[in-house]
Amino acid sequence: MAVVSILGANGDIDLDKLVETAKKTDKHILVFLHTTGCPFCERMIEFTFDDDDVKAHIEKDFLFVDMNVKDDGLVSFDHQKITKLKFAKEIGYPMYPTCLFFDQNGELVYDEVGYKDEATFLKTLQTVSSKAYNDID
Repeated sequence: MAVVSILGANGDIDLDKLVETAKKTDKHILVFLHTTGCPFCERMIEFTFDDDDVKAHIEKDFLFVDMNVKDDGLVSFDHQKITKLKFAKEIGYPMYPTCLFFDQNGELVYDEVGYKDEATFLKTLQTVSSKAYNDID
């Protein structure tokens, strides 16, 4: 996948540090939760995230985190270090694929659960980057 993902040593992900970067760059954080062997996850990787318009929008407005919940490594979030699977469960999203969108304060502001095609996901990216989620009940 050409979209850059942000990982630390040993596959660790420091979301706390990403929140600092998000504040400096005025970008949202997009966390793509998926698992090995999930056909819908694979379709999102192969088709949705490989679409030129989707890639361009992500690169412009988001910090992208590719998180396979079965991979080794820990997630640092809210000053805790937990496994990737535990992170997904504790944040309330143990289903895949799921895209979580965090604002510059580290607050979860929007989510998309399940497979989304390129056109649908592009609309989601536009909703989040324009902060139109504030207008949704």
